[in-house]
Amino acid sequence: MINAILIDDEALARESLLKKLELFCPEVTVIDEASSIDEAVKALEDQWPHLIFLDIHLGKASGFDLLEQLPAKSDDRPIPEVVFITAHDEYAIRAIKFSALDYLLKPIDAEELVKAVRKFEEKHHVDARGYDVLLENLRNINQRPKRIMIPSGDGMQILNVVDIVRCESSSNYTKFYLNDGSKLMASRTLKEFDQMLCPYDFERIHKSHLVNMKYATKYIPSDGGYLVLEDGSTVPVANRKKDHLMKLFK
Repeated sequence: MINAILIDDEALARESLLKKLELFCPEVTVIDEASSIDEAVKALEDQWPHLIFLDIHLGKASGFDLLEQLPAKSDDRPIPEVVFITAHDEYAIRAIKFSALDYLLKPIDAEELVKAVRKFEEKHHVDARGYDVLLENLRNINQRPKRIMIPSGDGMQILNVVDIVRCESSSNYTKFYLNDGSKLMASRTLKEFDQMLCPYDFERIHKSHLVNMKYATKYIPSDGGYLVLEDGSTVPVANRKKDHLMKLFK
């Protein structure tokens, strides 16, 4: 059984989510509700959930403020998982994605809700470093995220975005190549990282390759076309990307 707390300043929104949980996620028991940060802190003092559904916008306050007030983990009381809820908020969603945390868009889709609960059930523990990365990126909300959480076979890894040279698709996994020569296999598809990193000087130059253009030194149009990087490695370029790269290097 999963104990949950719903935090949203709109009573109708909480009621709607409660009904969807009862209908589609019977394994979740809602043990309390809150409409503000103060109510949420009090609820957490009285009862400790496994899962928190947290609206990002709570009147004039931000749901993110609650993260600063979450008590530390103890042996008998692990840190709860947070699923953020929001109407479309580009900057907040970007920060959440870079922190490898879950979110749901309003109006909440039942299928996406079920996926979020299933994902929680599959986790062995909550990595609180994701909250640290989120808060760090939120403090620089109008700037480019500095760090990203990467799910790998060994758990979660934190990378500096500037240290990522390129990413390569490997079936449903993605191999990261870093500027110190190390590599990391992430348990997510290249498409997901493409969506996250392309706005930050990364280019999907091939269906299997995403490159940090800061590390690109030249484009060679011969032999099918390829990009040369600072470490001497070469990456093939898809035909549809050749004209674009030619313009970048002019």
